[in-house]
Order: sequence, then C-alpha cells, then structure tokens
Amino acid sequence: MTRLGPFQVEVLCRSLEDIEISYCACTPAPICLMECGLFACSPVAPTFVVDLCVLEFMRTLFVHLTPNMTAWSEALESFLDDNLWQQFSNAYHWYTVLTIYAEDHITGLVHFPQASEQQEARLQPSDYLCAHCPLCFGGGGPQRAKTDHEDLDCINPQNSATHDPPNPTNTVFIPESEVKSMEMFIEKQQSLPSSHQNSVHHLQGDSFEDGMRVPMSVLDGCGDSFHAADEKWKKVSTNFFADTGLMALLCHHDHVFWLVNMTSAGEKQHYALVLLKYLFAHLPTTTTVGLLYDIGCQLECSCCKWKLLDEEILSRLKFGISVFHAYGHQWPCQIVYHPWKCVGFGLSDGEGCEWLWNSLKMLIHILQVSGYHQRLFVLDNQISHFDRKAFAALGQWLNKKWTLCKSKKMLALESFHALHIEMQTLREEWAAQVHSQTQPLPWQSKTEGAKLLAHILSLEKSVQDYQSHVDQLEMELINDQVNDILDFDLQHSAAKSLLSKATKALQQKKSALGVSAQTDLYLLRNNKWLQAQTNAQALKIQIRECLQQCKFELECLEGSSRNSANVHLITTYNNLCDELLGRIQLQKAPPGAVPPLPIPTKGIFQLDVDSDIWQDAEPGEGSSEPPHWLVDGTMHKGIRLMLETDWCNEEERRLPREQSVLQEWFSKEWQSPQKALEDTVQVYPSGSICGLGGQC
Repeated sequence: MTRLGPFQVEVLCRSLEDIEISYCACTPAPICLMECGLFACSPVAPTFVVDLCVLEFMRTLFVHLTPNMTAWSEALESFLDDNLWQQFSNAYHWYTVLTIYAEDHITGLVHFPQASEQQEARLQPSDYLCAHCPLCFGGGGPQRAKTDHEDLDCINPQNSATHDPPNPTNTVFIPESEVKSMEMFIEKQQSLPSSHQNSVHHLQGDSFEDGMRVPMSVLDGCGDSFHAADEKWKKVSTNFFADTGLMALLCHHDHVFWLVNMTSAGEKQHYALVLLKYLFAHLPTTTTVGLLYDIGCQLECSCCKWKLLDEEILSRLKFGISVFHAYGHQWPCQIVYHPWKCVGFGLSDGEGCEWLWNSLKMLIHILQVSGYHQRLFVLDNQISHFDRKAFAALGQWLNKKWTLCKSKKMLALESFHALHIEMQTLREEWAAQVHSQTQPLPWQSKTEGAKLLAHILSLEKSVQDYQSHVDQLEMELINDQVNDILDFDLQHSAAKSLLSKATKALQQKKSALGVSAQTDLYLLRNNKWLQAQTNAQALKIQIRECLQQCKFELECLEGSSRNSANVHLITTYNNLCDELLGRIQLQKAPPGAVPPLPIPTKGIFQLDVDSDIWQDAEPGEGSSEPPHWLVDGTMHKGIRLMLETDWCNEEERRLPREQSVLQEWFSKEWQSPQKALEDTVQVYPSGSICGLGGQC
C-alpha cells in the first residue's frame, strides 16, 4: 500500500493471476518470464510461475526455520484455494539451484586464480580452505604455514532410505566412494599382523604402545567408558535408515570444511580418517594441525598401531580431546590430551561441532522423511548460510576472544602473584605430576596382590551399597511412598542392574583367589586403615561413574533423585577422608601415607578438569616425603594458574596474527571485484553487453 495524497492510497493485491506472454525459439518462455521478475515451474511450456521476491523470501526463511515445503504449500493452497504443491515445489527448488550457480559463477569471475598462484599451490593452502576460513588460511606468505587447530567431532541426525535424483550444485560432503575406500583400507590394515611392539614391559603387565604418551591401561579405561555410554544409547538402526548420522570437520573458528554422511550404526574411525585425508591433501607439507576429537586418544593409538596414516602426516598431527567430552576419559589421559593441559591449543575448546549440532537439530524430523539427495541439498544450504553469518561476524569474533583472553589472564596473574611461588617451580612440579600419573601400572607382585585384595574389599562395599539402595526402593514401594511408578521402575531396574554387575565382578575376583590369598583377605578385613582407604576409593569410583552418566545425559529421567544420591555419596566420602586424616595425625597409618583430598559438593556436577574428583593418589603407598603437587593445596592452585596463563599467552600470540590475516584478506576481497569490473569494462565497452533475450 502506497500513500498518494491526503485521501488517496494505492493498494496492490497479490494473488493468482493469468498472464499472457509472447516468446519464440531464440527466447524461450522461462527467459521472458525471468525478465518480468517471474520464475517458471518448468523449463518447457510452464503453466505456473512465482514472483522472484516470494522465492527469495522463502529461501531466506528456510535457513532460519525448518524447511517444510509441504506445510508451506498446503497453507498456500488453502489460502488461494488452488492445487499448486508440485509446481510451487519445483519452482522453489530450481530457483535455489539457480541462485547457487549464479553465486558460484560470480565468485569464479571475481576470484579467478592467476597462473603464479597455481604454480605455488603446493606451498600454500588450497583455495577451497582459504574460501572457507580466511582467518586460518587467508593470509599470504609464512602466515599460512603456522599451526592451525582443527576441531573434529560428530553429530547424528537421522535420515530415511528414500533416494531421489542428485543435485548439480557443489557440496561439502565427501563422496561415498572415498569413504568406502577408506573403510576397506582400514579393514585391510587391521587384518594384517601388527608390526607394532610395546616399548616398555612388553612381556606382561601394563605398558606404553609405541608412539603413545599414556599406558595401555588408561587407553582401555577410556575405551570402556565411551563404549558403556554407547551401549546405553539406542543406536540408529540401518534396517530403517540408510543414513545414520553426520561427521563434520571444522576449524577452531567453527567454519565447516567437510561433512561425511554416516551409513553405519555407531561412530567408525574411517569417517574421521577420510576427513583428515582430505584436509592434508589441501595443506602444504609444512603445516601442523591440532586435532580435537571426542576419542582422540583412541584414534592416535589406532593410527600408530595399524599405520592408518602416513608417518609424514602423523608427524604433523597433534591429537587432543574436546573439552566437553574430557570427563569421559581417565585422568592420565586428560593431563596429556586435554587442550587446556597441553601446549598449542590456547583457549580452544573443540566444541564447534556441538554448536553446529545445536543449529542443525531443527532439521532432524524433516530430514527423516526426505530423499537422500534432498537431505544433502538442504544441509548444504544450511551450512552455506552459517558460513555467510560467520563471515559477517569475523571482526566481532576476534574482539570477543581478545576481551575474554585479556580478562582471564588478568585474573590469573592477580591470583598467581598472591601465591608467591616461582613460575619455574610450578613448571617442575607440573612436569613431575605428569610423569608420575602417566606411568604404567606395576607388574603383578606382592604389592599387586594387596591391591587385588583391596579391590575385592572395595567391591564388597559397592555390593552392600547397591543392595541397600535396592532395599530402600522396594521399601518405598511397600510403604506406598512412590509417586511416579514409571520413574520408580526406571530407578529400580538401574539399581538392580548395578547390583548384578557388581556381584558378578565380586564372584569372579574371589574365585580367582588361592587359599593363601583368601586367608590374607580375612585378615585384611580387620585392618581399619585399609577398610577406610578402600571404602573411600570405592566411593570415589562410584561418584565418578555417576557424574559421568549425568554428563553423558544417560539418566536424564532420574535427574533430581540421582543428584541427591550423588551428594549423599560425596558427603560419605568426605567423612572417610576426615577419618583417614585423623588416623595419620594419630600415627595409626602406614609411614608416609597421604590422605585423599575431600570433594567439594559445589560445582561437582560440572566435572571441571581441575576438580579433585580426578586425583587418584595412593594414600597407603606414599614415600616418606610425598610430592608437593599432591599434598600442597597452594602448589595445586599455582599449577592451574600457570597453565591458564600459558593458554592466554598462546591466545595473545595467535589473535593479532589472525587480525592481520583478516585485514589482508579483506583488502584482497575488496580489490578482486574492482579488478573484475575493470576487466569487464575493457572486454565489454559501454552499450555492448547483451541482454537475456535474443532477436528472431
């Protein structure tokens, strides 16, 4: 509506209209309609057209909302009282394809690679990487050769098995043939006899795998933790879904490089490795990559053991684990692979894919009933939209990271100076802690036999606790104190399952004992120190497992009741810590014994990497002078502040470089269209550029 005067307005009505056009063989009907601002539903003899403004509005709307064309068409049909779903859907789809082609064509004209650039392709990151993240790869010269941090993770929307015609547009998805080739290569490598030999204690007991920084027992614990989590998740069945999920490769600026379409139930290593293969194929041979992956420790072990990656690539690849999934790993694994415990990652957390999943989750239900190629097409459009938004906010991103870095460093330095400890002393203590806590477990010996007996006592305490919990639940049912029977059934089934597993493990351990060991077990039951120590260890393991389950979101239906139970366990554990400390003060403990650290209840459910829940000291086997990093709370705090200061220093060195790269990239982006316009004027002088139509 347009106001023409004090009492006059012009009203434009939008509805279905019949129009007539004249066209010929050299100027088809769709081209004539396009000149009128209309888009045809078919390239030959169209019967339905849509205004370009409406299609552009829909294209913008469907990257902000769920792209439900069926609902849109049904609403439009109801409003206009006409049947137009198929025609409207075709017009929208091919308009989207045409706009993508037009954008790619203009980009190719503006950023046409020069011959000199093509000759230096092996010395610089590829144009593909530069286009997807100018902060990582947009600078020239040695800027690109510095360390870049990539974040690898997976997301799992489901999909249907319906297939439809392929789309002609470019895609960020790696071809299925490449994924299958990598899968076959891994199966072949793992079927061969491993040439890998253990470098330490390779005859028996715990050991280091060649090239690994944590012992086998730690890797086994990490693998069991994530395997247990996967068992409680209902995996996507390949009987109902041809595509079971996605795996994405992002840079630490959260820009998507490639996606892999997963077709198997569960997360397989060949998906991650094919992404890495593509990445290194686009990088110069001098670039080092930091990889943050949920189970980075397992992936590195497989690569070293089965030679899944070339040695030239492995030497330039630094493995780590993302911050969000660090809680599922053993503590020795965390101090080696956690990005905030090792050098090179700054303040990166590796959670780009979690944000990507959060942005794409609105598509899950609509993509479950989409065709295969339509699913990829929708995801490509969504990823392209995210890239455009991210590019527009690159300056804000840098400013936000710089402000956060400065504030963190200022607070860390203020707290550090108040401790009055030399930085070199802290570095020595941290190195000693890493060395001590990443050592393999000792061989089977008398000491190991005592540990086995202590483990049996710990299992007995766990069985008692689980049985008490089952009895309490059943008593609540008998006394009619159950408000929600469904919630009760879930809690009761979980408690019975834990009791059954603990009882079975206890029976297996006891059946393996000899006569002398059974006698020692009977005597150890009268050792008050050992009882308190093993009870504390059992409670700590139980608390850690419960917290990991909460973090994995496996028992969300039992949230409030489980949290209250965890707080009770923590209180009981802290009471045992006080008891052990009292026995040490009364000299009723073994020489050099170290009391376990109490666990604060505040913030425990966050599972912070520096929480005392991870510290696994051996209280009964300490030396006459236990290390300061273990018993000195001030030293413990100083080490955390030292590491935080190191992260901030790394971030401070990287952010100004990225700022310079961004300025250089923006300058090139501005000069490229100016140069393209000058070339266009030279090739097509004024008035010589032809229009869409032709002449008969």
